[in-house]
Amino acid sequence: MGTFRYNSPMVQVFIVGMVCFCCPGMYNALGGMGGGGQSSTEAATNAATATAVTFTIFSLVGAPIYNIFGHRVIIPGALAYVLYVGSFLSKSSAFTIAAGAILGIGAGFLWTAQGGIMMSYPSENDKGKAFSIFWMIFNLGATIGATVPLANEWNSKGTAIKQSTYIAFMVIMSIGALLTMGLLPSNKVVRADGSKVSFHKISNWKRESLEVLKLFKDPRMLILIPLFAGSNWFYTYQWNGINAPGFMTLRARSLNNLLYWLFQIIGAGLFGVFLDSTKIGTRKVRAIYGNLLTLVIITALWVAAIFIQKGYTRDSILEPDYVQLDVTDPKYPGIVVVYALFGLIDAMYQGYIYWLLGTMTNDVERATRYGGFYKTIQNGCNAVASQLEAKKVAYMTQLIIVFAINTVGLLLAFIVAKDVPDVTIETIENLEDGHAVGTLVGGQLENVGDENGSVHLSERLSGKVEKSEV
Repeated sequence: MGTFRYNSPMVQVFIVGMVCFCCPGMYNALGGMGGGGQSSTEAATNAATATAVTFTIFSLVGAPIYNIFGHRVIIPGALAYVLYVGSFLSKSSAFTIAAGAILGIGAGFLWTAQGGIMMSYPSENDKGKAFSIFWMIFNLGATIGATVPLANEWNSKGTAIKQSTYIAFMVIMSIGALLTMGLLPSNKVVRADGSKVSFHKISNWKRESLEVLKLFKDPRMLILIPLFAGSNWFYTYQWNGINAPGFMTLRARSLNNLLYWLFQIIGAGLFGVFLDSTKIGTRKVRAIYGNLLTLVIITALWVAAIFIQKGYTRDSILEPDYVQLDVTDPKYPGIVVVYALFGLIDAMYQGYIYWLLGTMTNDVERATRYGGFYKTIQNGCNAVASQLEAKKVAYMTQLIIVFAINTVGLLLAFIVAKDVPDVTIETIENLEDGHAVGTLVGGQLENVGDENGSVHLSERLSGKVEKSEV
């Protein structure tokens, strides 16, 4: 076990995880209550649409902004979460929707930076581990956040959570915004083998605009669009369909929410180890097996959800004689197991995407753009899902749509998985030492040169640090 290094990739991933523990983690805990904890889902779903629209735009813009201005763009991103939760205290739907739009801007900055850090900072054999660390910490935030309404509302007879719950979330989110100050610039982060994480000088708008446009011509990115599309689509149905305010009591929804995020932690931990395990096979083999495992589990869960959904409709839960499902109901144990496992498969689905993108690059700039493209598609489609709920489309219809998207996305991802290399070799540009181009082999800079050719480095430009593990 080596000495602790603050500038190691895993420490930086941990800090990003803590920021997301406090901000998106608490946001997810609130969203998982159904309707943002309100008695009606209308304001929350319309705000979610506004968030998704601006999140879509600023995910694509977020990569250039991060590559030009650095990791500090996470600070306003974190503060946007505080504003959004505070909007529920105003009881103004218009303010909540406006705050949702602002949240999308901040989230675009935060999540694009997070993706670049998590996918490019670790060594190639630690990318599953990096996802596990981040996702477990992030969802520990949602899990702990879910205990707040569970404790506050266990004996409540109401349908909306208390103001003190929103205030508690705002305090935690404010702490998360402060934690962003602990992140280091990417050019100061060094891996255990001594290689630097970033070799770039500051980018510019022209270069970034051209590189973002190239993503829309990248065959791998185009093939993965359905996979990206389904990655947040299921939240709308799960949170507002199965965990709907009319279908279950507030304490049942609160317990569901807690278990959902707890199983995210379990899923991330197990699947991250799976994806990094060389005992399973090469990276290509793990990419294929990881895809297959995710497909089998998510298919089984959607089939189970169909049987649950047959028991009620949007109209039936509004009938005067309808009795909301409570934790004491004989039907509840089966439903809560499925709902908890939805949390587990979410972690696997998201983890597979991040890991697969991480096999394509070790370059910070490129990873940030990949993450931004992923979030752009994810949130553009999430806006559609949110509007299906806002337009009160039948729950069963929503279920079938997301089931189809998840299945198609995973099947198409096999095309990319079968070409995953054992070691990623790529050309990078805009080097800080003045060279025009360089070659990264497994994240290490091997060659540099100009546009007409390259020369082998007699001594890597990676910096000198004592090899150590964190």
